[in-house]
Amino acid sequence: MDNREGENASSSSSSSLDVVTSRNRRNIKRANVVLTQKQPRMPLIEIAKRVQLLVQTFVRCAAKYAQKDYESIASAISRLGPTYVKFAQAAASRGDLVGPELAGALGQLQDDMGRFSDQLAIDTIREESPELYEDIENVEEMLEKGSVAAASLCQVYKCRLKTQEVVAVKVQRPNIREQVEADAYLLRLAASYLEKFNLVEAKAVDAVDEFVSRLFEEMDFENEAENVKKFNSLYGPEGTAKMDDVVNGAAGNSDNSGRKSKLEIKVPKVYEEYTSKKVLVLEWIEGTPLTSGELREVDPKDLPLVRLGIACTLSQLIETGVMHADPHGGNLIKLPDNRGLAYLDFGLVSTVPEQVRDGLVAAVSLMVFKKDYRKVANLFGELMLVPPSVMNDAVKMKDLEDALEDAANKTLKFPESGSGKIVPEIRFDELLFALLALVPRFEFQLPPYFINNARALGGLEGMARSADGTFNVLKEVYPVAIRRVLKNPNQSEVLRKTARTLAYDDAIGGLAFASLLRVLNDAANLTQIPRFKIAFDALNSSEGRRLLLETFKAEISRRVRAVLDALFRRGRREGNGSSNSSSGGGSSSSSNSDSSGSRIVIA
Repeated sequence: MDNREGENASSSSSSSLDVVTSRNRRNIKRANVVLTQKQPRMPLIEIAKRVQLLVQTFVRCAAKYAQKDYESIASAISRLGPTYVKFAQAAASRGDLVGPELAGALGQLQDDMGRFSDQLAIDTIREESPELYEDIENVEEMLEKGSVAAASLCQVYKCRLKTQEVVAVKVQRPNIREQVEADAYLLRLAASYLEKFNLVEAKAVDAVDEFVSRLFEEMDFENEAENVKKFNSLYGPEGTAKMDDVVNGAAGNSDNSGRKSKLEIKVPKVYEEYTSKKVLVLEWIEGTPLTSGELREVDPKDLPLVRLGIACTLSQLIETGVMHADPHGGNLIKLPDNRGLAYLDFGLVSTVPEQVRDGLVAAVSLMVFKKDYRKVANLFGELMLVPPSVMNDAVKMKDLEDALEDAANKTLKFPESGSGKIVPEIRFDELLFALLALVPRFEFQLPPYFINNARALGGLEGMARSADGTFNVLKEVYPVAIRRVLKNPNQSEVLRKTARTLAYDDAIGGLAFASLLRVLNDAANLTQIPRFKIAFDALNSSEGRRLLLETFKAEISRRVRAVLDALFRRGRREGNGSSNSSSGGGSSSSSNSDSSGSRIVIA
């Protein structure tokens, strides 16, 4: 989008974002109170029982894993409650890491957990949302049919209102808040001992705090309702986010005639009048889960839908900064006729600051296009991800530069010259683990949304690889990053510097059209979008025009200097030639005289 669009999008949705951010702060504050208390509200005897259950479960899971009884592992984890189910759900999207059989078994935890009493759910609706209870057309029928899905935090019911609208009603599981508080206390206690005895290099307590804070966010259904509204304002039918067609266009769906049609993103409508902290009412969306079968894999023919999900995630991560941080197979629904994807479960939505979004774009561009690890290391400092004690130490910065290069060499396979390939092959999870290993060494100060956002992209990569083992997520990220750099819609200084680095030709020591053309070619080849369209989009922004003008000036200046240098060299050669001719003529005359004289004498 151009600058005006960006401003309009920002102004039209800023109030909603303020509500979400304010509510998230309250949830984090509430979580911090729980995390810092010396003892949770649960009685000590219950805490002891909880510890016993955890130990017994982990021992049982280890034994079942040795026996390859993965169904029993999933069943055992489900009984531990939402805290540990969340870990299992993340693993379910990474069959390439934990194995397809275990991933398939854990995938049941995404939408098929053990049910609690339907009558208890009805009682919760009556107590929490009496207006909804009165407006349900047939409560007895709803009770008879039971829940249609059971997730870690809630059960979902399909029912019809007296207005004949069909809705999905999410009812929170009973007593889960106390259980999460107890788990938070125990996890934090364990993390503190790991740090105290130097058993881990990472900041384990901070990681626990971040994870549990997000869990408290998910348990607030009023917060989720605001998240749905915000997401719909960006990606719904009237959404202000203009999803970059670099990936969305390439992920088009073919109809019977072979033509590509635009895939859609569907976000459910929220019924605010019925929503409370424990009950959430949304529009019912017909569809089927994106992952299916015993192994919870993606059908190869649905790969365009996964690419659409990745495109939407990249738009969230790079363009809007409002990110659905839990897009696992149970939260992504295929719409009928494969016309697009529906997003469900908005309990976990992260807000990524613009400065960090631009830094991510710059880092990807510099790493892939220039392999300039020194500039990537400096970026971490500009984004305040490393402390001044590292930034101001030349030796540590050189070590960071070397460590980044080593991590890239281990996780990125750059194409050989002449292979025709542009982007290096990558395993996102391996790169993430390599970068996380640098956290304690260089005192990285990771923002609270980092792990969730990385998990979101990693989970989608895992789904894509289940459909296509050669899938390379960097081929989706790189062109979006390049187009963002060229357009620089928010006039970011970080992106401005990055664009000039990409347009810089080391051989001639300046900005060059040839370098810009190579960038355009990369984006065009990866996306099948015409080069002129990408160039036009860039020139539609003031920053794109500014970059072109600076490159044009550099080219003209260089050519003028080259012409003047050529003229000067030619003048010098002609001057030297004239001088030599004059000098050579005198010598010849003298020689002739001597020769003539000699002949006369001889005669």
